[in-house]
Amino acid sequence: MTDELPELLLSQIADGGFVHTGRWALNPEGVLVFAGNAPKQPGVYIFVQAGTARYVGVASRNLAQRLYMYGRPGSSQRTNIRLNAVLRNELANGEIIDVYVASPPDLEWNGWKVSGAEGLEAAIIRGFRLSWNRRGTVPARMQSASKGRPPSDLSETVASCEIADTGERPNTADRIRDYAESKFFGPARNAGQPLVEVSAREIHDGLRLRNAFPSVCNALAGRKIADMCRVKLTRRTGPANSSTTAFVFELLQ
Repeated sequence: MTDELPELLLSQIADGGFVHTGRWALNPEGVLVFAGNAPKQPGVYIFVQAGTARYVGVASRNLAQRLYMYGRPGSSQRTNIRLNAVLRNELANGEIIDVYVASPPDLEWNGWKVSGAEGLEAAIIRGFRLSWNRRGTVPARMQSASKGRPPSDLSETVASCEIADTGERPNTADRIRDYAESKFFGPARNAGQPLVEVSAREIHDGLRLRNAFPSVCNALAGRKIADMCRVKLTRRTGPANSSTTAFVFELLQ
């Protein structure tokens, strides 16, 4: 069942080759706009809120154009209309929705052209709980093979090969980074704060770790959290690896 699937966390998205390309915003007239620079090529896009994937989709031709369409949905584009309303509502409530993209190469199998982007999208939908995807199911275009018809691009074949780390529990460092994003960095951005202080004790106790203060401090001081969460460590106080060690981060845009 969909509810039993794990959430897709930002650490897994970054490790899987996705890159941050921008975020959703509302202009002064309340119109949804994409603030970023998406590539003009096929690929997969993920909407991320508070360190967790909410929606995954595919652009068969042009990522930049596909994202633009969410802000200007046509009257017959039900998915675009639905997501437009969801995004505007979240942004109006002060939420931050980031967009990550990836462009896997196409493949060939027994003379068939295999879409890497559509296969990746289907695999993610099958493997993770995505609250804004309809029931977390594989798109209808991926289901033709199960009805006795050959798939047009063998996306079904690719989808059956699960992507790395599907359903696996993130390691301790990834859990620390995800927790910092969802409990500290995300809320601080929502509040418009330029800086946020995080203590090793808050992370350690929040995740119910045992004797793991060195792991917490190493994860908070590492380069990966800076790249993944778009923060810059400006100050570190206290002992090297202790419950009283604290970190001050600048929140980057």
